[in-house]
Amino acid sequence: NAEYMGIKKAILNVVSADESYKGLEKLLPILKDKFGLIFTDQPVYELKPEIERNRRQGAANVGMTAPIDVIVPPGPTGMDPSQIHFFHALQIPTKIQKAQIEIVKDVHLCKKGRKITNSEAVLLQRLNLKPFQYGMEVLTVYDDGSILSNELVSLSPDDVLKKFQVGCSYITALSLELGIPTEASVVQNIFNGFKNLAAISVVSGYKFRQFSDQAAPAQAAPAKEAAPAKAAAPVKEEKP
Repeated sequence: NAEYMGIKKAILNVVSADESYKGLEKLLPILKDKFGLIFTDQPVYELKPEIERNRRQGAANVGMTAPIDVIVPPGPTGMDPSQIHFFHALQIPTKIQKAQIEIVKDVHLCKKGRKITNSEAVLLQRLNLKPFQYGMEVLTVYDDGSILSNELVSLSPDDVLKKFQVGCSYITALSLELGIPTEASVVQNIFNGFKNLAAISVVSGYKFRQFSDQAAPAQAAPAKEAAPAKAAAPVKEEKP
């Protein structure tokens, strides 16, 4: 809270001193809970995977909220029979095998969103299990007065280009279907018009330069000779 109040006060001081930084006020509603600020001139779509890839294993602490479900697999625990009360408290089925406690089936020990109890934390510690991962996650990006969501900052220039191309193809298809020319469909409109003129030229015999230039190489190519028909087998006549 002290850190948040310090950053909040610093932002308000900057905004009051220079109106050109007024866009910084948009940061105030999202600066809550545990957060950090990263200042960079590197493209965010390149930096975001590097930040989120850096994660560490963490133990389960009493009172914390489990971020994921924790499943303890069956098998030997390395714990002697005198410590079986931990398993009884958690209603975990066990057996004694070779002078140690063994879990006989998968156990759903911690549920996502529920607080870790003392018995659960102690058991995980004694089993030497660190079920959670901790790291930073890029939630939002501030860029020149705009707040960009996590989905937007994950897009690379190639992703944006692909989405733009898909949008253009939809506009082109809709324009052609409605018969309303647009910048996206004008090339296809011209191509379709040329095909119609070429078809009329072939049927009517009327030539125009653009079509003649395109058709000349095809007409100059030698036509393939038809393969000779196979001679019919002679009919055999029988004399009476």
